[in-house]
Amino acid sequence: MKKRKYNKPQLQEAIFEAKFDFENFDTAMPGQIFEFIKNDYPLKQDIKHFSLPYLLENPANAQPPFIQAPLIRASKNDGSGILQFGPGIAIANNLKYEGWDSFVPTINKILSAYIDVAKPIYVSRIGTRYINNIHIAEENLNVSDYFNLDIQIPNHLKNFKALELTFLNEVSNINNIKFIVQTRFLTDSLRPGEVGGRFILDLDCYISNQFESEIIQIISLAKESHDILEEFFESIITNKTRSLLEVINE
Repeated sequence: MKKRKYNKPQLQEAIFEAKFDFENFDTAMPGQIFEFIKNDYPLKQDIKHFSLPYLLENPANAQPPFIQAPLIRASKNDGSGILQFGPGIAIANNLKYEGWDSFVPTINKILSAYIDVAKPIYVSRIGTRYINNIHIAEENLNVSDYFNLDIQIPNHLKNFKALELTFLNEVSNINNIKFIVQTRFLTDSLRPGEVGGRFILDLDCYISNQFESEIIQIISLAKESHDILEEFFESIITNKTRSLLEVINE
């Protein structure tokens, strides 16, 4: 399928997530990871705490006590990017997405910091997610004119106030690695002064297998999940939506 670029994409957020083993993770590590990224992501916030078993020197017949390790959110000054990290997890959020190539350095930054500090043995989940929030300024619009969902709505439901659909698919690559794709399509509230309809197209693709914690491989698999989501996105939207988003390389 031909890759298209749009002049007016309505992408609300792009997300990368990796989950790791965290047997050796300790309470000092979130702060150490922050030291690696604070120049670009200086705004720090603890958003959640995880309970981790504290390994005793003489663990025989002893129940290990639990200690608290934070999940930290670090943001750019302009709010365009967020990195989140904690026991077994590293996330990059891009709120001003301009394309995969410009997103990779952000992914590389959080992976480099996390792996350098936590030194995980393996990664157990790799995924990318794209949340599109599409406004269609057309009153009494027909959803199927803009989205290839082939929904037959009974007459009693046609004047719906809200709609939410979820699809779960499995895709295998040439190496027989299985990617799970979760597609959520739902209505959103109109902003003040808007007419028509607003729809969220939330596409999430991930792998739940164990791989070595190597940055190049992780980013390569994330790129594959990104490519899969591009294909899903293009298969869901119609030419009417493409016209709305303004294709620039047709």
